[in-house]
Amino acid sequence: MRILRQFVLAVTASCVACVPAWAHTKPSAARLAERLALYRSLAMAHAITEGHGARVLYDFFDPNCPYCHMLYTRLQALIGPYHLTLHEIPVAYLTPSSAGKAAALLEARHPRQALAKSQAHYSWKTGSGIAPISPNAATKRALASNLSLDVRAAGFPLVPILVYQKTDGTIRIINSGAPPVWALKQIAASIKD
Repeated sequence: MRILRQFVLAVTASCVACVPAWAHTKPSAARLAERLALYRSLAMAHAITEGHGARVLYDFFDPNCPYCHMLYTRLQALIGPYHLTLHEIPVAYLTPSSAGKAAALLEARHPRQALAKSQAHYSWKTGSGIAPISPNAATKRALASNLSLDVRAAGFPLVPILVYQKTDGTIRIINSGAPPVWALKQIAASIKD
């Protein structure tokens, strides 16, 4: 375990050292306005909402994404203590069964319970533990709309993506897989309430 920890720290340090200088520059006013417009449009996303806190966090996920599953699991313990409202936004593009599973979540009688159950029965081989269904026309439009928002956030289809507004008003987009719990705690603490 110690060797694995040293390896992870070494890889992380090398990645940080490789960040280009331009990555630390402030975004242009146009880019800031674009991010704010994206953030405001996320309120219209077709999402599954958990928690009722003052701090709002959006999470794009594909039902069959292993990093999305890890992120979902890590975020559950933070919803209450950090007063989060977590909007889980399903997109469907990773595997052939992704659309049917995302549709099953959105069309479920109780989507939040369906999401929790599907994540509790997640398999690294088959993904989400929910049976896929044929999406109806409204769900197809909802998933297409969600994917369009996902592409606006990252520039191309990508999951998982976290989007939130910081206490200073800036909009942050995190698209680096499943951050560790300590990083998620820092993110949650920095969300505007």
